[in-house]
Amino acid sequence: MKSILPITFLVFCSVGFSQAKDSIQVKHEAFFKTISDNGGTWVAENPKYDASNPEDFKVFILKTSLTDPLRLDADILGVNTKNDTIIFWKFTDFYAPDKKKNIYFQRSLNGLYYASGEATMTATERYCEMSFYYSGGEYLKHKDAHTFTDSNTMKSLSHDYDPKSQTWINESILIWKRKT
Repeated sequence: MKSILPITFLVFCSVGFSQAKDSIQVKHEAFFKTISDNGGTWVAENPKYDASNPEDFKVFILKTSLTDPLRLDADILGVNTKNDTIIFWKFTDFYAPDKKKNIYFQRSLNGLYYASGEATMTATERYCEMSFYYSGGEYLKHKDAHTFTDSNTMKSLSHDYDPKSQTWINESILIWKRKT
């Protein structure tokens, strides 16, 4: 009986201190899993592509990896007119259970630009508001919405904030296809 009591107490304490998943966390985990399934690579054609500009991107690529159920890491790449594939952004989405929110951090490959913000998610949609910080102290408010239209298609809509008019300006709409 003496040997059972310490084990029972240990099990009771372990269960008592475990964290139960809240409904917000479950939604984040579902979105992270869906976007990273089947290799987590997505491709979108650039509707604003200018073939006369050798540096312009004709295609964007999003490569995601699920580090654990609460963290998604990704690279954003572009294929330019010269067919060079260039990584230009890296980002991390992380759900913080104690804060019940997602924290977002994005950085340019050359280290000159950073973005941070918060995201909210459902199993099929991600909405993120962030601030981009540039060298020299300038910053830009930005927001993105990503919506799965089916298991292999995602629509993204991006806006920049115009401080003069105090309105959000539609920047781009991309249709992403899962590369399988």
